[in-house]
Amino acid sequence: MKKITAVIVDDEPEARDIMENLLCDFSDIQVLAKVDSVNKAVKSIREFEPDLVFLDIDMPGKNGFDLVQKVKDYGLNPTIIFVTAYDQFAIEAIKNSAFDYLVKPVDIDDLITTIDRYKKERKSMASLDRIKTLIQALHEEKLKFSTRTGSIFISPSEIIWCQADGNYTDLYLIGEEKLTITKNIGRLELFLPKSKFTKINRSVIINKQFLSSINRKEKKCILRYNSKEVAFEIPTRYISLLEKS
Repeated sequence: MKKITAVIVDDEPEARDIMENLLCDFSDIQVLAKVDSVNKAVKSIREFEPDLVFLDIDMPGKNGFDLVQKVKDYGLNPTIIFVTAYDQFAIEAIKNSAFDYLVKPVDIDDLITTIDRYKKERKSMASLDRIKTLIQALHEEKLKFSTRTGSIFISPSEIIWCQADGNYTDLYLIGEEKLTITKNIGRLELFLPKSKFTKINRSVIINKQFLSSINRKEKKCILRYNSKEVAFEIPTRYISLLEKS
């Protein structure tokens, strides 16, 4: 049986060795190269055309996302698995682009789950399509909001939900931060991209990418983020609109 081939990209020698040692437990995976920079990674990927690339994001000079762009430019088609301790926004972008990721220090059980998922889904979505989606998410235009003290610029993907506070609105962000803006919930609804956000009751707008479930019986919807959950009441008419969106 043909082995699954892999290239490891990380600027830290110890991290490269750890990942290689973890992959040694998989008899059907062969590591073809370990490199410490984007330029070397591009050369190795072009030479070996690996099935998998285990890619660190936070590297000096060009980072992991620069490699993603290079892969797209060259028309290369490996499946990229990010290995990162990167910020939550980047992780959300990765997840929403149907890429997989591992958080450092890598746990062997998480790696097993990731490899199993790759084997099951490797033909379901072209890697180049995933790369295009990821690049779009990472270059998402930020929105400008006025606050009591000035202005802030936020990517829509950072907002989990928005909650009315009189003539103001509280924004709850993926970094566990709450920001208050000087725009009421009605005006804010017109301002947010409709493809991503929807109103679920008179005082709450949610980011649909964090929607986990809808309970029609209890008239509630659940958002999941950072391994946490938050529940909101949602009237029946809003449930129907949410399920159609």
